[in-house]
Amino acid sequence: MKKRVMMRVLTGAMLALTVLFASCAGGPQPAGKSAETQAKAVQASAAQKAEEKPLSLSLFHVNDTHAKLESALTELKVDITPELKAKRTFVEVGGFARLWAAVEALRDEKPNSFFLHAGDVFQGTLYFTEFKGKADGDFLNAMGLDAMAVGNHEFDKGPSVLADFIKDIKFPVLACNLDLSAEPSLKDNIKPYIIKDVAGAKVAIVGVANPETPDISSPGPTVKFLDPVSSLEKVVKELEEKGINKIIVLSHAGYELDKTIGAKVSGIDVVVGGHSHFIQGPFADLGLKSQGDYPTVIKSPAGDPVLMVTSWYWANMIGVLDVDFDKDGKITAFKGSSKLLAGLDKFRIYDLPDADGKLKRVEFVRGADGTYTAKEYDGKVYAVAPTEKAMQNYMVAFSAITAKFKDDSRFLFMDPKKEGLEKLAKYSPALKALQAKIATKATDALKRGNNTGPGPIIADSMIWKTGADIAIMNPGGVRVDLEGGDISVAKVYELQPFANTLVTLDVSGEEVKNILEDMADFCITSYAKAPETAYVYVSGLRLNLIVNNAKGSRVTDVMVKAKDGSWKALDPKGTYKLVVNNFMADGGDKNTTLAAIPKGRKYDTGFVDSEAMLDYVLGKTLSETKEERVKNVF
Repeated sequence: MKKRVMMRVLTGAMLALTVLFASCAGGPQPAGKSAETQAKAVQASAAQKAEEKPLSLSLFHVNDTHAKLESALTELKVDITPELKAKRTFVEVGGFARLWAAVEALRDEKPNSFFLHAGDVFQGTLYFTEFKGKADGDFLNAMGLDAMAVGNHEFDKGPSVLADFIKDIKFPVLACNLDLSAEPSLKDNIKPYIIKDVAGAKVAIVGVANPETPDISSPGPTVKFLDPVSSLEKVVKELEEKGINKIIVLSHAGYELDKTIGAKVSGIDVVVGGHSHFIQGPFADLGLKSQGDYPTVIKSPAGDPVLMVTSWYWANMIGVLDVDFDKDGKITAFKGSSKLLAGLDKFRIYDLPDADGKLKRVEFVRGADGTYTAKEYDGKVYAVAPTEKAMQNYMVAFSAITAKFKDDSRFLFMDPKKEGLEKLAKYSPALKALQAKIATKATDALKRGNNTGPGPIIADSMIWKTGADIAIMNPGGVRVDLEGGDISVAKVYELQPFANTLVTLDVSGEEVKNILEDMADFCITSYAKAPETAYVYVSGLRLNLIVNNAKGSRVTDVMVKAKDGSWKALDPKGTYKLVVNNFMADGGDKNTTLAAIPKGRKYDTGFVDSEAMLDYVLGKTLSETKEERVKNVF
């Protein structure tokens, strides 16, 4: 039995004794305070009985959507057939029009439900640059969002922009660990919790903000962040005194702190989390790294189960959790999963054999009649019509993969809601106008090469955005050269089209050298025919790269730029704050050192690389750095 149930039993007994004493005190009771107290006691008893009801509740949740209103192709690795294993397969996922359709379908199936957002609506695409969260709020209003936790990125533009966002939304923004008494624009607009009625039972949803927000965002001096654990303890006590015995925490504190909350605060039933961009559930066979079961079960101080859930980012997934409570608020059963929110209009599969056995990248697009056509990649676009025999090969593979997905409960295939696409189109003209704006200009053409082109500037922007000591950038992530003259916003995005996010982590000097060795080895072996192009982009670093040496002995004479601008030798035992993109952080381009570093050491800032670059170059005139950051030695 939960501690709070004991408290209610004692409270109920005391109320019963009060009523009994009043009725046996002899003679009629005088009007006034005693009669009022008696009435309140009766009301409290009735309210208490109303709370003590069993409930089957479903939670649908997303987090860290980061202004990603449009869907995008996301890479999975799929065993299509015994002969076609671990094929890079790109599936269209996410998008707010698809999310809207999914929420409606889930609500129809599970009416006793809440749709929740665990924070970080702001920051990440041009939709935020242009509309400052208003477009996101418009969609979430239409979806009937029940509640949102305030995320750290909600403070990126200061309290005033968050306050403007809240003015237009129809759902509560929650955080119980904020002192807003000195910030008039927010003090009445962010609530610690809400109480919702579901099928005659009352459920509390309590918000938690990330306590590190002052260090990673811009809340300013008027917003104070308090300890989440002690703040929750106070709120849970307050809710229990109101007879609430079903409590959901909607948290943007991050995965590790959410585990601490579940283990230290009695009375919590579910923690719906965000911030860490983690996946839960069995997705390894799709090439996605998971942090554990969905839900992950933590034991409370009283020994009760606390269900922890989170759902990746960008609405690429939606979490669906079903929980049964008894009348005392105790969890009796639960089930759920995080589902890839996928579409059926477009797929890409890399390296399918054509009629001659040559490996081709192939795109499959669904037509209005529901049938699919296939086109091969010509190096720039998917435009080459396959031969009849190649088409047969491709469609056999495609049929196998779609059959596999159809029977896979980890996918929720959903066409976008028509009204959602219409709403998205409403914002399109302003977005296109922004893309056409001139962001910066270049004195001369910036051509990709060793220490040249946009790469070093991108690395500089990564440090500027995150405050890291050093940056390492993979050359494959820099997709185009820049011509001299005016450079549009769209061109800046074309430089880094993958929407990778910036990840920071504290690393030793020895790890820095090993990461550089990994990156250099990949570049050298990938460009073996032209080793002079084996470049690595860095910022805050200088090094020699002995190209023809074996891996592990190529990187020498590494120097790190100190805060005062001086250069100091890399200390193998020293600690440095490194920034890379999430592709590299996850081990992309054979970055085995980064891949081996635990997720708990990596902080995904949520800043999209192209957005950081755009912010960095706005209004500047770009030119070659003319620094020999990486000296290739032959």
